[in-house]
Amino acid sequence: MQLHLVIPHAAWPERDVEREVVAGLALPALAWLIGRGAREKHLPLDFHSWLAQRYGLPALPVAPLTLALDAPGEEAGYWLRADPVHLRANRDQLTLSDAAPLAIRPDEAAALVEALNRLLAEDGLRLIAPTPTRWYLCLPRDPGLETTPLHAVIGRDIHPALPRGADALQWHRLLNEIQMLLYTHPVNDARFEAGQPQINSLWLWGGGESPLPSTPEAPSDTVYTADPLVAALTAAGKGRVEPPAGVDELSATGMVVLDQLADPAGYGDAYAWREAWLALERDWFAPLAARLRRGELEEVALTFPELGLAVETGAGARWRFWRGARLPWSR
Repeated sequence: MQLHLVIPHAAWPERDVEREVVAGLALPALAWLIGRGAREKHLPLDFHSWLAQRYGLPALPVAPLTLALDAPGEEAGYWLRADPVHLRANRDQLTLSDAAPLAIRPDEAAALVEALNRLLAEDGLRLIAPTPTRWYLCLPRDPGLETTPLHAVIGRDIHPALPRGADALQWHRLLNEIQMLLYTHPVNDARFEAGQPQINSLWLWGGGESPLPSTPEAPSDTVYTADPLVAALTAAGKGRVEPPAGVDELSATGMVVLDQLADPAGYGDAYAWREAWLALERDWFAPLAARLRRGELEEVALTFPELGLAVETGAGARWRFWRGARLPWSR
């Protein structure tokens, strides 16, 4: 059996302090896999750009991809993700939290979407909320916007990441109107009274045409992932998707996407990020290294997109005793 493990967000977002963040992090099995394997450096890529390349797409149309999973049968056209978020004023900045900690109830989403659609209808726009965290905006045509993925803005100032393009100012004004409506909506009044963070804006990103003009190519017959976007890409490419339950539950050769580092990296939580690495070591790297040593696996490949590093370690690695251990941040 051959496995390809993809570990996104392996680079600490603040690269100038990465050495301090990873200092003393004990990952002996991972260091063995990297040290004994054949290493290849490539251009560091954010995870979405890497996915586009891996699945043979010129760009990553996130909205139509995940829409096919969340709301199959929706109308053709141009779609944007319009995810609910919480904005917090911090001196001269507005920082963003995604929908995960908001715990949005279905009745809250329905009430907010109904009110927002009354505002949006005059511009020919329509909003739907098929899941608590993933909302979508249908447009009559491609707006020509350059947007920023939600994961790249979490915990950061939103102003440099607002939509860009010839009509960007019109969209900024629309976002201001959306925020004013949300601020005064009874749903947010009730959330404020209950001490819950308000749903006070939408984040527009990931636009694309549905149906897709280009079909993704699944990189393997089976992709193990809990990431909805990777699942959507794989399904669109006619691949099989299974949850990455653990090494012992893997039933076939394939690609395994391990996204445990994503949330800690997004929110700048260095302790949680280190703990996620230790969990990956315990649950994945150590068992796979043990199988390689016993000759039960043909090969384990590792890819760290943001670090620009790919490693292939075969069963013969156990005999390469002259090669020293090496962590992914080693220069």
